Amino acid sequence: MFSKSVILFLYMACVVTLGASFTCCMVIRSRNKSERNRSMRIFIVGLFIICIYDMVIYYCNYVIGVFSSIEVMRIGNCLIALTIYEWIVLQEKLMVKDSLRLMGRMVKNYIIFYTGLWIILTVATSAEYFYTMKWLLMLTDIVLIVAALAISVAYIIYAAVDNHKMTLHFMLITTAALLWNYGTYFWGEISVYWGNSEFIREPLDLTIVFWLAIAASTLVYVYKAGVKPVFNGKNPTVEERLIAKRKLEDRINKVCEDFGLTKREHELLELIYQGKSNKEIAEKLFLSESTVKTHIYNIFRKLDVKNRVEAIYIINGEEGEAEDESP
Repeated sequence: MFSKSVILFLYMACVVTLGASFTCCMVIRSRNKSERNRSMRIFIVGLFIICIYDMVIYYCNYVIGVFSSIEVMRIGNCLIALTIYEWIVLQEKLMVKDSLRLMGRMVKNYIIFYTGLWIILTVATSAEYFYTMKWLLMLTDIVLIVAALAISVAYIIYAAVDNHKMTLHFMLITTAALLWNYGTYFWGEISVYWGNSEFIREPLDLTIVFWLAIAASTLVYVYKAGVKPVFNGKNPTVEERLIAKRKLEDRINKVCEDFGLTKREHELLELIYQGKSNKEIAEKLFLSESTVKTHIYNIFRKLDVKNRVEAIYIINGEEGEAEDESP
């Protein structure tokens, strides 16, 4: 499909693009530390590792002719599974949706179980043993693909409903490309089981195209949602930050007074505005997560909103739908 030199060039372009994305995240971090930025950096590192790994596999298979074993393919599957894990974490930070928290936890726990199980089996068992378990292998892969697709589609739907266009496009491209890359390793395992090494060639040629699509979409998203907003505005002085903080406190106080929020709900509303998760709020206020959820439900009911973003709109005095997409 592509010449070997073109494919290797695309791999190098992907590595450079991911390096640029990571650099942008570090620049943003110097101005504005956030959990989103941290999750984005970890995700980019995961992409970088798997891209290098995939490039080495391609070089060994099709340039110098040293074909990969089933054990090497399994390690690749595990690396991509861990990258999908980080992708789910990043989606949680980009779209704060408590309704998907349980589902996300279940999918992440399965990925950890999947990765640990097959790393152990890869190290501890022979290739022949893998052949006897090929249907079990296929089943665990299918469950992972379906689970990752389900949670990602749920976040994509929320992004579409909330009109977060930039995040929506980023999620669509990255989810599709990640699942394609996982599918190529799944495809590769099937070809090994069937004894047909040529069967995996075309999907592996296309793999770098999708890695490059992920890298490019990540760079564009980080730049537009992070770097551009940070550097288009001037860097506020300490005095300006204090004034802004006092104004924010005044706005929150007014919202609490207008909507009849209690002192405890006032504390939670401040933490919601700061982007804290239920778990982080519970730890900070020494409450159980169930108690935090009850308070948040009461806050949303009093404000007549459906989610955290709408609550933040009320504090900011904004109308309509806007995007909150900085990584």
